[in-house]
Formats: sequence, C-alpha cells, structure tokens
Amino acid sequence: MVFSGRPSTACHACRPARRKCDRAPEGCSQCRRKGQECPGYPDPTALRMRNETTRVTQKQASKSKALTKQQRPPRQESTSSSPSYSVQEADSPSSLQSFASFGSCASPSAISVPLSPDTDQQSISFLFNTFISATPFEPYLASYYAPDSPRDDACAWAIDATALAAYARHSRQLHNQDEAARIKYAGALTRVNAALADPQAAVEDRTLVAVLVLALFEATMFQASSAPTSWLAHTWGAMQLLLLRGAGQVASPAARLLFAHTSNNVKATCIQRSIAIPRHFLALDQQVRGLLDSHDPAVRLANLLHRVSNIKAKSREQEPNLALLLEAIEVDQEIVQLCDNPPSSLGYTREPLACGPAWTYKRIVHTYPNLRLCKVWNSVRLLRILLLSFLGDDIAHFRLDEIHADPQTLSGLNEYARKHMAEVAADVLATIPSFVHEENSVKTFYSPGRRKPAIDPERHPGSREDWLHLFHFG
Repeated sequence: MVFSGRPSTACHACRPARRKCDRAPEGCSQCRRKGQECPGYPDPTALRMRNETTRVTQKQASKSKALTKQQRPPRQESTSSSPSYSVQEADSPSSLQSFASFGSCASPSAISVPLSPDTDQQSISFLFNTFISATPFEPYLASYYAPDSPRDDACAWAIDATALAAYARHSRQLHNQDEAARIKYAGALTRVNAALADPQAAVEDRTLVAVLVLALFEATMFQASSAPTSWLAHTWGAMQLLLLRGAGQVASPAARLLFAHTSNNVKATCIQRSIAIPRHFLALDQQVRGLLDSHDPAVRLANLLHRVSNIKAKSREQEPNLALLLEAIEVDQEIVQLCDNPPSSLGYTREPLACGPAWTYKRIVHTYPNLRLCKVWNSVRLLRILLLSFLGDDIAHFRLDEIHADPQTLSGLNEYARKHMAEVAADVLATIPSFVHEENSVKTFYSPGRRKPAIDPERHPGSREDWLHLFHFG
C-alpha cells in the first residue's frame, strides 16, 4: 500500500473544496461565513479506503483507445459504381416509406430489424434481474412494482429513478440517462413528502420502500470525494418511519423483511459515523426482533452490528483504554466462533487446502449455497476488519503511563490484530470464485444475476458496483 499523505482533518464541506478549515468544535468558520450548517468532521479512527476505480478505468480506456488507433486500417476511397447509403438517407421519410412498402411485400415472419425494448424497460429489467440480485431488496422489491401496482406514487418513481441511475453506470451512458434519473428522483422526493404529510400514507409499506430505494439511489450516485449525507438522511428517515409505524406494523412477512433491512441499515450507519444506536430505536428493535424470521441472514447479523456499533461509539466518546480493546477482542472472538461453527441456515463449505484453481489466492476456496449468503459472510468479515483496524489504530496512539499496560501486552494485541487481519483477507479472497465464471479457459468476474459477465479481471479492473457486490449488510 502506497503512503499518499496524512488524511485531511477538514470538515466534510471544506475538504472537497480544498478550503482552509479552522476545525472549530462548534462548526468551522468557513461554513458559518457561508451561512450553512457545518456537516461535521471525519472520524480520525475510521477505516479509510481510497477508491481507485475511476483512475484505473480511465487509464485502461486510454490504453484501449491508443491500441485501437494503431490497429485501425487506413481508409480507402471506393472506386466502384455500386450505390452507397448514409445514415441520413436511411432515416429520411422517403426511406422509411420504402422500408414499410418492402416489409408489406415480404414474408410476415421475416423481420429485418430486431425489436428492442426502450431505455426505461431495459433499466427496470437490469435493476430487478441484476442490480438487486443477492441483496436484501431481492425478496420483496419486485412485489411493489407488479403490473397492478400504482405507477405514479413515490415508490414507483423511486424505483424508476434508481433503475435509470444503475443502468446508466452499467451501460456507461451517464450523460443521457443521469438527467432522466434525477428528474425521476426529484419527483419521488415530492411524492414522499406528500405521503409523509398524510398520517395514513406515512405508515404504509410503499412509503417505507420508497425511502429505502431512494437511499439505494444515493448509494448508486455517490462519489468517493463527497460525504454520504443524502444516503444518511434517507436511512435516518427510514428509521423514523419504523418508529412511527411501531411494533404493530410487522404483522406481514413483507413488513418483517422491511424492518430487518431498515434496522441493519441504521446500525451500519451508526458504525460508519461512530455513534451509538438511538435508544428509542434500540428498544423497538429488541421488542420486534423475536417476531422476525430467524433464518433471515439480516436477522442473524443484527446482534453483531449492534455490538460493533457500541464499540465504535465508545471509541469516539472515551479516551483510549485497555478495557475497550479487550471488549473488541471479545466480540472478534465471538465472530471467529460463528465462522468456525456456523448454524445450519448459514452453513458453507471450506474446500480442502491447496485444492482450488491455480488462479485463486493460495488455492483457498469457499463454496456457498447462494451468492446472498456469500455476501452476508463477507459482511461479517468486514465487521472483523473494522474491529481489527480499531485495535491496531488505538494501540498506535496509546501511552504506557496512561493505560497501565506493559509493552509486551500491547505487542501481543498488535500481533493479534495483524495476524487475524491476514486471515480475514484470505477468507474474503476465498469467496472470489463464487463470483467468477470460467468458460473456455477465460475467467470473467460478474455481479450476481448478470446474464453476461461484467468484466474480464485480467484486462479490466471493473466498476465500483462490480466489486462492491462482494459485500452487503443483510
């Protein structure tokens, strides 16, 4: 890993603009001078990852463009007397009439031009068959976009907006489809606000689904250089809807899926922000948890998310202390026990060592019943990465006279974090074969549900959506 300098401690508004931030506790002066609320400062203990997808993709594209220019044969002027047709001629009204008259004389079964769905249909198909495959949305979202479902409410508009945004990134047609996606998104927001103003509509399942899908839209459109404030706002809004609905609104199977999905999103948000889970929501979560499907992977993750969130919140509120480190190790050991002895509903197979394909990492391979379960286990491993990173970072900032610990103890804790981090990395890499399709000795990495492989990992790094399909909370 290349050291690229000390991370900026400026607030989330000053950092992307490269403004000089005074980091005042009550909010920086730059934001106050501009008359806006300061969005806060980054957590210095948070795990930081640099997204190199855009840079590497542009580099690969420039190489491919240069190679295409080298291989392109010189153009030759035709000297034959055969007629040539331009695109303008083919699109002219007279040409269309000629095609129509030709089609009327030809056999009815012979169609010269294949029928293709429009962009809206393609984007919706991509969303349901590919983008949400093996995610918490897959079990329930399609039922809210059935043929007899409303097409002009917040839920339908949110689904349309997210489908267009996701398909734009998949097809690399951002300029044409992003504007349409944002128009749909604005319409969905207007309809959500109208639903929230109606006491009856506010507690309906379709309103909660709309807010969850809008959060998915923000995650799809998110740029690595900006703060995920909109995604956080939608996730927090979904939490408020759960509180408004109360425990009585989980009677149906669909409502229970919505609760588990939203609850884990809220806990993941608290982990990201290193804050405690709100007490009133935690009380509702504990009240409802017994009613949820114990075989749902999202329900299995709930307790781990709660405990990791609690540790992250304490790490921000308290000075570094040995008791918190030991609590982190205790939770990590519980996760290790879960990985070594998973329940039958979460079971997977560790193939014999060194028996995997030659291209895999140390030939270590895990086999999972389905990709949803594979991603759930990777999310569990991501929680371990957060805990082990917290251990390593806090140990580096400790002073022996402050924590009353001898150097040997700290060295042992540091070695524990380093050793287990390597094990977690190997376990994540062992899931790669589940996402790789091999045909005629050609390996292609594809997102769940893709009819066609997304990328060739040996030639192209892929897009952010491809690699992030390895993980999903719930």
